[in-house]
Amino acid sequence: MKRLILILILFCSGIGVAQEQSDYLIVKSFQEKANSLKAQINQAASVNECMQDSLRIVELQRQFAPDTVLLNNALYPLNYQQQIASLYGVLSLARQRLGVIESQVSQINSLQNQINALSDRVDSLSKENDKLLASLDVMSKALGKNRETIESLQRIISRLRNDIRARDAAIFAMTDSLFGTYGSNIQSLPEHQRSVLTRKMERHDVVGKIYQAARQNLRFLETAKLNGKQLVQMLKEQQKFSSNWNGLGPKLSRLYVNSRVREREVAAVDTAISQWGQRADSALWSGLYQVFAENNVKIDSFSNADEFVGSLSNYFDTDGGNKNASGGEKSSKLKHFLGTVWNPTIGSQWLPMLVGQGVLSGDQQIQLQTKLAGWEDSARPSYTLAYVLIIVVLALLVPFILTRRKKKPIAPQHPMEN
Repeated sequence: MKRLILILILFCSGIGVAQEQSDYLIVKSFQEKANSLKAQINQAASVNECMQDSLRIVELQRQFAPDTVLLNNALYPLNYQQQIASLYGVLSLARQRLGVIESQVSQINSLQNQINALSDRVDSLSKENDKLLASLDVMSKALGKNRETIESLQRIISRLRNDIRARDAAIFAMTDSLFGTYGSNIQSLPEHQRSVLTRKMERHDVVGKIYQAARQNLRFLETAKLNGKQLVQMLKEQQKFSSNWNGLGPKLSRLYVNSRVREREVAAVDTAISQWGQRADSALWSGLYQVFAENNVKIDSFSNADEFVGSLSNYFDTDGGNKNASGGEKSSKLKHFLGTVWNPTIGSQWLPMLVGQGVLSGDQQIQLQTKLAGWEDSARPSYTLAYVLIIVVLALLVPFILTRRKKKPIAPQHPMEN
C-alpha cells in the first residue's frame, strides 16, 4: 500500500514537472519567435517584405492564442498582448521608414529619367540648330534675294528661334533637376554626395551645353536679319538666360572649387553670355536707329535707353522748337516724321514693345509723347493775323456801307401809285 502511494506521488510529481517543462518551452518558444520576428521586421528592405512580416505576426498570434493566460502571467515586463502590440508598432515604423525611402527612390529614378531625357533633347536641339545656322549663313550670303529665298530665310529664322528657346529651357530644367535633390548649399554636402553630383554634371556635360548654347545664340544674332520685335525678344531672352546662369554659376563654382579646369570652363561661360548680351543690346539699338536713317530722319546716335530718349527728345526740340523755321517748314517735317517713322513703326511698334519688355520705362514713353505733342502744337498754322485783318476790314467796310446807304436818293413816287 505504501508502495502504491509512493508511486502515485512520484507520478503526480512527474506530471507537474512535465507540465512545468512544457510551460517553460511554450514561453521560451514564444519569446524566441517574437524576438526573431522583431529583428526580421527591423531588417526589412521593402514595403512588400513588411507585408510578409505582418502575416507572420498574425500566424504567431494564431499559434500562441491557446496559451494567452500562461504567457500573460509568465512574460515580463511586457505580457503576451503587449508584446504582440509592440511587434505591430515596430512593423508600423518600418513601413513608414521604407515607404519614405521607396518614395524617394521612385522620385530619384523618375528625376534621373527626366534628366536623361532633357540632356538628350538639349543635344538633339543643339545639333539641329547647328544645321539650321549653317543653312541660314549660306542663304544670307546668297546674291540672289528673290521672294522665295526671303521666305525660306524667314522660315529658318522662325524655326531657329523656337528651337533655341526650347533648348535653353531644357538646359535649365535639367540643371534644376540635377541640383533639386541636393539643395542649394553645395559646400555643406558630404564629400561622397559632392562626388556623385560632380559625376552627374560631367556625365551630362552641363557647363559644355550652356557654353554651346550661348555661342549658338550669339551666332544666330550675328547671322539672322531680325526685325524690331525679334530683336526686343532676343534681348529679353538673353537677360533671362543670363539670370538663370547667375543663379547656377556660383553653385558650379562651389562644386568645382578644387578643379582649375572646370573653373576656367565656368569663366568661359561667363564671357560667352556677356558677349551675347553686348551683341543683343547693340543689335537692338542699331536696328532702332536704322529706322530713322532709312527714312532720312537725322537723329543723334544712341546705344541705350537713356541715350535714345535724350536723342529723340533733342530732335523734337530742335525741329519742333526751331523759332527760325517757318510754319510751313515745321509742318512739312512733322508730316514726314509722322508718316514715315512715328506712325508706322516707332510709335506703334517699337515704343510699346520697349516699354512692355521693360527696356524703357513708362515715364520715358510719356516724356517722348509729350515732346512730340509740343512739336505738333508749334507746327500748327497761326490764324491770329488773319483774324485781325478780317476785323480791321470789317471795321472799315461797315461805316462805309452805312454811309452809302444814307446818301442814296429816294426815288419819287408816281401819282398813279396812289
